[in-house]
Amino acid sequence: MKKCPDCGMVIANQAIRCPKCKYTFTSADEGAGGGNDTAVVTPQAAAVSAAATGKSDKVAGIMPMIEVNKDNVDTLYDQLKAAIVKRKTEFDHFIDFLENRTSWLTAPAEIKGPLACEKGLLIRSVSVTKQLLRIKDTIMPQLDEESAIIIALFHEVGKVGIEGKPLFIQEETSSLGTTSTLGLSFSSRLSSTSTSSTPTYSINNKLVHMNVGVRSLFLVSQYMLLSDDEAQAISYGSDVELLNGKLSPYTLLLSTALQMQKTIYEDNDVVSGYSFTVINP
Repeated sequence: MKKCPDCGMVIANQAIRCPKCKYTFTSADEGAGGGNDTAVVTPQAAAVSAAATGKSDKVAGIMPMIEVNKDNVDTLYDQLKAAIVKRKTEFDHFIDFLENRTSWLTAPAEIKGPLACEKGLLIRSVSVTKQLLRIKDTIMPQLDEESAIIIALFHEVGKVGIEGKPLFIQEETSSLGTTSTLGLSFSSRLSSTSTSSTPTYSINNKLVHMNVGVRSLFLVSQYMLLSDDEAQAISYGSDVELLNGKLSPYTLLLSTALQMQKTIYEDNDVVSGYSFTVINP
């Protein structure tokens, strides 16, 4: 733990901003605090961050959009995780919870639509993160990169439900016309079924009802210390109309990235019709 030099509040070593007085810690503060969790960005970590965000000292211009799909989402997701350095401890604890105790790696992003499929939520989350980093680096490069990754990657994490109670229930209809219901719990990894089966999804009515943004904040805040800007973005990124125009820069960028992803890059007709640049790795 360390103490804020402005207000004296005791907070986690990995925190980069005091949640009370908004004091932003510098490398000098970290060294003076004597904590063991001081983040040092190694050349290797910097290279991973560059790969995750699309930055390179040798390439100028706007980062192109990479198509995220089932084949490459795991690699891109790993790159984004490795780009978190300053808040690695709390981030890794939350990731461990998500990957091993919820449906984070297998859940769909929605009941109907192009990402109503296995890994749909992870594909959407990684895609929105890529979109947000593109926008941030173009018009608001001063905003914190790790905050951008955290709010974009976790803005819909509430769609996993809670431990033991997934939000989405898979109803598998076979060619024989029979149905079975499978909860996408942490213990299940949806196997490839035969081509004669068509999975559909429904909402688990055993969960306490919450807005997705509220549930997302509920889950993230149990593991990570968030700034008020980050909390607003995660809570309202999908429902900015509820803020009556009082958006923080992070919320504005996240909302824009989410709309770009859902209305443009998840619609092949729009991408091809308007010649949006998409790299197929």
